[in-house]
Amino acid sequence: MVTEEKLRDFYDIAIVIPTLNEETGIAPTISSIKEALGTKFSFKIVVVDGLSTDKTVEIAKSMGAKVIRQRRKGYGDALQAGFYFVDTKLQTTVTVMIDADGTYEPKDIAKMADIIISGDADFVIGNRFANMHKDAMTGTNRIGNRLLSNVARRLLKIQVSDSQCGLRAFRSDLANIFYNSSLDMPFATEMLTATSMYHIRIKEIPTSYYKRVGDTKLNPVQDGGRILGTIIRLMRDTRPLSFFGSIGMIMIAVGAFLGAEVLLEYLSTGTVRKIPTTILSVLLVITGVQTISLGLISDMIKNKNYDRHIFFSE
Repeated sequence: MVTEEKLRDFYDIAIVIPTLNEETGIAPTISSIKEALGTKFSFKIVVVDGLSTDKTVEIAKSMGAKVIRQRRKGYGDALQAGFYFVDTKLQTTVTVMIDADGTYEPKDIAKMADIIISGDADFVIGNRFANMHKDAMTGTNRIGNRLLSNVARRLLKIQVSDSQCGLRAFRSDLANIFYNSSLDMPFATEMLTATSMYHIRIKEIPTSYYKRVGDTKLNPVQDGGRILGTIIRLMRDTRPLSFFGSIGMIMIAVGAFLGAEVLLEYLSTGTVRKIPTTILSVLLVITGVQTISLGLISDMIKNKNYDRHIFFSE
């Protein structure tokens, strides 16, 4: 009997490219990938389109890429749909994600694939700050990315200098650990969280970063806020005892400080006149203890995962 797995086409590398109205960038990106990989690797380019209204899909298909359509919106959803397609429809050793806007150097894909195929790492991410070209990133974005990367590095305890880099490669059999993630920009951070939680071997390589082709889809304030919110949520989910414990200890400390003032008054006068302060002190201490207890409980169940269906159409 011929199994479904044997019927799948095998490739060394699958390259997943999320797109939304990228008609000016998709052709150069695909051409550069083909030129960079040449005959050294067998590969399949999978374009995940978010309902583009321009000629992105037509161009991608004409250049031999497999195009699938998102049923939902968002950068994270597009990548998860692409990973799921590769995981269920193809047989590959390495899965790569890269943008279609010309910002990344496709030649780095081969370097990443070599590292994974040789067994030196399971997940490889680029570092844009190592070779960032002029005007490739605004000063505000540069500062924001540095800040987020520092927070992610300390929180997740991973040696990564650029947590938001969109050029990444990983062992294809690890795809399922990335499915239960954000549908939007925070997905990039949540991928790193998964590598940390599952103790995946990660390696960073320097990569070039160029000014994008076409209009940007990013909103620095909105996306930065989402990513920062994601980091806070990740701290809650991955380090619940530290997260809730810190909040609880602050509450207890403030409550104890207020309570000490009331106690000193009682010892010196024999009466308690600051009733509101007394009530607030007791409430803070009780709430602090409950918050720490919540952290203990959360810490015991933090490894529980929830499945979510990935939607795409061919």
